[in-house]
Amino acid sequence: MNAKLVAIYRRALETGKREVTLREAVEAVGYSEKQVKRDIKAWQTLGWVEYQAGKGRGHESMLRFRPDFARTLNDWVDTSFSNASMADAAKWLEWDWPPALRELIQARIWNRFGFEQTEEDRFVFPRTRTLESLDPLDIHIAMEASLSRHIFDRLFEWDGTTVQPSLAHHIEDAPFGFRCYIRKGVTFHNGMTLAAKDVVYSLNRLLTRGKQVWLFAPIERLESPAPYVVDIYTKAHRAYIERLLAQTPASITYEGAEGVVGTGPFKLEKRSEEVVRLRAFERGLRPRPSLDVVEFVTFSETDYAKWSAGDDQSLVKWIAEAGARYLMFNLQHSWLKDDVETRRAIQRAIDKEAFVELGGERYQVAHGFFPEASRPVPTTEAAVSSCRPLRLLHLPFDVATEDAALVAEQLRVAGFTVETKTYSLGCLLQEETLRSADLILCGEMMSEDLDLAFLAFLTSELSLVGKLVAYETGLRAMMDRYRQTDMSAWAWLHRDVERYLTEAALVIPLYHVARERRFPSFLGDVPLDVFGHPCYDQLWIRHSG
Repeated sequence: MNAKLVAIYRRALETGKREVTLREAVEAVGYSEKQVKRDIKAWQTLGWVEYQAGKGRGHESMLRFRPDFARTLNDWVDTSFSNASMADAAKWLEWDWPPALRELIQARIWNRFGFEQTEEDRFVFPRTRTLESLDPLDIHIAMEASLSRHIFDRLFEWDGTTVQPSLAHHIEDAPFGFRCYIRKGVTFHNGMTLAAKDVVYSLNRLLTRGKQVWLFAPIERLESPAPYVVDIYTKAHRAYIERLLAQTPASITYEGAEGVVGTGPFKLEKRSEEVVRLRAFERGLRPRPSLDVVEFVTFSETDYAKWSAGDDQSLVKWIAEAGARYLMFNLQHSWLKDDVETRRAIQRAIDKEAFVELGGERYQVAHGFFPEASRPVPTTEAAVSSCRPLRLLHLPFDVATEDAALVAEQLRVAGFTVETKTYSLGCLLQEETLRSADLILCGEMMSEDLDLAFLAFLTSELSLVGKLVAYETGLRAMMDRYRQTDMSAWAWLHRDVERYLTEAALVIPLYHVARERRFPSFLGDVPLDVFGHPCYDQLWIRHSG
């Protein structure tokens, strides 16, 4: 059975007959007549169809389904789906099934989501996109960061209020900075024992190849004077260094298997466009997870929405995110970089309240990136601005499309000419994408350590803002103040920086997000991590008997 035969069968059902012409079959599948004829021979051999070649003018070749084909197809679905992996089943959903049969297939797949207890405890969950990189140096998306932290450990962990020891069990002051002592007996997923040299390798890799250069610059270098000792050369104070080393980019990975092998509670067993599979690791630093396997299968947004709507007892949690959806001026490649008056005119044309009125996850007007401290900042009256057309980029998702339409409408009312275009998440930071935009709609979810997340947002190459304001000297001078200021006073610096962003018309925060996280009822009271995703290492299957 294949997608071509199913599509042709659907065409036959739609005509109310058991037969279609060869021409109709070719139209249904979009392949050449030669390719379809080759398949027909195989289907004839299996006894599924009959084929009658057209003879003479006006007599078309006909493909006729056997009377019992409907039962044959249903039997194939029963047999194949009981033995198929979820990744294979997801691919089958892309076939052009007859509507009733597609609903049956969907129901079979949905029933396999969630906890599955056979010879091993398994948790299967749907996704709507292929994962980007899990390498800690490249991560800039919350889902990837959440999964990465299940695969890798760090020297320290930040619990939201304090720093806790992790791979490092002790840190002490030294003339050159700090000396860390690494736990003994920790094993990588490939069976190799963790030692100080692995920590030095990972952190040196971060310093030389990482994309958060400004944030980690206070660490000058690392050395290992003994197998389980790491020396950190720095002039920064201890609280800052500990919190830096608790960040996702500072995760410890194995040389030669960067972004794949760590010491976390799950090891990466498989990663493809269709499926990501994590398996519990027996000999890690943290307790072994109760689940044996966590698997994520990629489905279309339409199928995912139907699945979510079908779980009447699904748990809904609203999570207010630190960060904001914002409109970014392209300060590197657009003519707007040299036209502050036009930027201010655009700034004044935006009615933020109108975005919140659209509803959904838009729950509060944003004047900065910290919802609890979001306060209006006075803006200067805009002078006459340029009438040059504006190119507005946005993600292809429904919410982003609605936001883009509203931005374009407000700017057109103000006299601007606006052209909208979409970009994919994976290509946002590519030069080709950036060169095609004057304005970019984007969003920032700050998590883990909010103070450091804000600094990374403004300085990292993995942040749209950080990338586009890299040469903004006024902002960089303000950022340097952080290194001379005690962390207890950073909240005041955050407000100053947000005010500068507004007054210089560099970024326009639009609204803060309260995201709806839907969890199926079988998860129970699901524990969430700092990214708003389930803590998979804390999930377990309760006996149903």
